[in-house]
Amino acid sequence: MGLVGFGLGVAILRTVCVPVGSFRSGFDQLDWGMPADSVLAVLGPPNRICTHPTVTHLGLVETGAIELADALERNTAERWIYTKRPPRQPIPRTADPACRASAGATELGYDDQLRLRWRLREAGRMAVEVDPGLRR
Repeated sequence: MGLVGFGLGVAILRTVCVPVGSFRSGFDQLDWGMPADSVLAVLGPPNRICTHPTVTHLGLVETGAIELADALERNTAERWIYTKRPPRQPIPRTADPACRASAGATELGYDDQLRLRWRLREAGRMAVEVDPGLRR
């Protein structure tokens, strides 16, 4: 095949298998207060939408951040879950309080105006990041 042919093959595979603007780089573009439709434009559709405001699974109470947990729960109307598999259409919505990101998945928390207020990049591996406006 030769070195040039091999390099061309790798370039084609990267173009086909690694989309421009990966999820990770898209995640880094998210800003606090960003409307859900803007997040949708950056990350694409989530795999599941949880409509129960629970945040107990984030481990904040266990670490002593009870006030922060309360603030998040008061300011969470929807939680969007992103996993590595492509989402189904229509996107499943559930009010089940057990709805949460599985290990390694991403979870985004939106307030009642569907503005991004908190995010968890990799459940079980990273700590939740919170809009500084909620910490006041």
